[in-house]
This record gives sequence, C-alpha cells and structure tokens, in this order.
Amino acid sequence: MALKLQPLRYFLWVAETGSYHAAADHAARSQPAISLAIRDLEEQLGQPLFERGRHAQLTPFGSEHYPQIRALVDHHDRVSQTLIDSAERRVGRVSLASIPSYAGRELPGILARFARAHPGVEVTVEDDTAVRVQQRVIERRVDFGIGTGIALDADLRFEHLAEDRMGLVCRSDHPLAAVSAPCSWEAIRPHTLITNGTFRQVSDPEALAILAAARFHVPNITSLLAMVRGGLGVTLLPELALVGERDDLVFRPLAGDSATRDIGLISPRNETPRPAAAALLAAIRGMH
Repeated sequence: MALKLQPLRYFLWVAETGSYHAAADHAARSQPAISLAIRDLEEQLGQPLFERGRHAQLTPFGSEHYPQIRALVDHHDRVSQTLIDSAERRVGRVSLASIPSYAGRELPGILARFARAHPGVEVTVEDDTAVRVQQRVIERRVDFGIGTGIALDADLRFEHLAEDRMGLVCRSDHPLAAVSAPCSWEAIRPHTLITNGTFRQVSDPEALAILAAARFHVPNITSLLAMVRGGLGVTLLPELALVGERDDLVFRPLAGDSATRDIGLISPRNETPRPAAAALLAAIRGMH
C-alpha cells in the first residue's frame, strides 16, 4: 500500500485548522475535494482519521499518528527543497585540490567572485603536489583538481587553463642572479641544487645527470625557499609559485624543453560533476 503525499497534507491542514473549509482555502481546492481525498486515505488505511458527525475532531488513531505524518511531510519538504537548491546551485559543497602555485595566485580572486555569486555553497581547497592532486581526484577525495597533465591517469581528463614559466630561483646576491637571460642547465651545474616536486616535470636529457647528483630534496615550498634564502643553494620553481616572494629572490626563466608547463583542470573522465562543482568549474574557466 503506497500512500500519496497530497492527501496526507490535506489531513494535516484539516487537523491544524480544525476545519475542512479552511483546509480547502489553504489548498486552493473545493471542500468536497478535500473531504473525498481524506475519505480515500481513510479507506486505504482501514481506519477513520476524523470522528464522524463532529467538527474535524481527530480519532484516537488520527491523534496517535498525527506527529508521524507531520514529520514525514516536513522531511519530504526539506529534502525536496535541498534537491532544488542544489540543482539550482544555491547550496551545496565542492572540494578541490590544487598545486600551491595556482592556489596562491589565481584561486583567491576566483573564489571571492564565486562566493558572492553562490553564497550558499561551501568550498574546501586542499593544496598539494601535482602527483597528489591527481591522486586525490582518482580517489574521489575531491570533486576536481588543478595541476599539470604530466603522467595523467587514463581515468582522468585534463583541460588546459594556463601556461606557467619554469625557472631558476636563487638569492639576489647569488652569481647566477647577475644575468637575466634564460638559464641553461650547464650554468646550474657548478652550484648546489635543491630539488623539489617540480623536478618530476623536467624532461631535458642534459638535466638528468645534474638532478641525479643533487644532495638536497625539500618538497615543501616554505622550507624550500627558506633554504634558498639561507644560502644553501638554488632551486627550480614555476613562476606562479613566487608570487609575493620576490623581494630578496631572483627568478631566471629556464632554457630548453622544460621552460614551461601546462596547468589545467583535472577531473574524472566521463563523469558528470555535482551542480556546485560544475558552477565552480565554470567560474574558473571564465577567468582564462
């Protein structure tokens, strides 16, 4: 036996107003239509809900189950409104993972505009290495990622957003800072090199021996830049990663095949994003 929701609403309105006439006005229906719907409901249940011959007075059965019917209708209305709000992108949640360079420079302005347009949507941002950004998307720990397409998993889709220059980063008083031209790997060879996660993207054959000889590896960018500032050595970073960090550091574009990297959206292939995620994806695309 499947009960329809509308007759349950009529029951509640009659019980709460104490009048079939008032319930009919509330429902914009005729009084006979309300009476007939409740009578059909009573026949389905096999029990009367209102006393016969009395003015909309609940039977013991009706009184006993009134709270449950009220809770059922209220729950339906809450769920319905949540579905509608989510579909229309008024509420919802979206989580994304991003490489730190993009998260620090591009995302703040995008998220500020998104928050004004979608005040009911909650956003979670996780920053991580390019490899781990992909892993988070694969594991569905986030809705989508922003990173590089290098060694992209077959289950992921990469959508180009921007191009970022790769370059040498050193102290302003370092010998390599005296020249502004693109820096070759041969020029880097005599100096102490501090590697980080960015070096996975280097493909130049002449760089392999230099990277293999590196004695220091610091994946965290805050610690990495502290090491460079402290005079330990030089490193390689995307230019976006140095926003707000250039006062005492010098960036020299890298010469060769690894001079640039593509940054883009990373999402599950052949999977429709949730409405809130789709809205944020559109906002990010609109800025490029």
